[in-house]
Order: sequence, then C-alpha cells, then structure tokens
Amino acid sequence: MDNIKDRYTFVTDNENPWTCIGVKGGKYEGVVYKYGKVTLPEQENEDGSLPFKFDYDIVDPNGLDRDFFGDDFVQLMGDILLDIIDDQMKEDKLEYLNTDN
Repeated sequence: MDNIKDRYTFVTDNENPWTCIGVKGGKYEGVVYKYGKVTLPEQENEDGSLPFKFDYDIVDPNGLDRDFFGDDFVQLMGDILLDIIDDQMKEDKLEYLNTDN
C-alpha cells in the first residue's frame, strides 16, 4: 500500500458526532481512532520541517493491547492527518476553530 489514501477510511457512528478514522491494512488493521486538538507550528524547525502536534483517542483498538501502539502508529496518524488537511485545502473546505479562548 504505497498510497496513504489506501491506508484509511472515514468511520461514522450515529451516537457520536465525530468522524473517526479506520485504519486499513498493516499491523493496525481495523483500529479506529479520532483526532482531537491539532496545533500547527508558527515557525519551522532548524531542518525546515513544520512538525505539528495533535491529540487523539483510540476509539476501538481492534483487540490490540494499548502497549502495542508505538511511534509508527503516531507517524501513520500524522501522515493520514496531512492527507486529510491537504484534501480539505484543495477543496477549500479547511475550517479553523480557535479553541484557545
């Protein structure tokens, strides 16, 4: 699975107003999670990267122990989030909510 779009799908639940992400393929197959607060950096790192931070909640670990989730899972979630943000920017549907108040 070389295309990140092949690695996830959107998951909804009638009881939950949030859209979740379902992981497709790999060792995290079937895991469902949702993003929380996403913080975009104001300045680049010394290497020119723009590392953003995000909160998340694993809604359904699909039987996997919580200790099983490591840095590679966080990297996967970050790659998926970047893809979602990129798509929303292309469609001019990206919404910014200031929750600092």
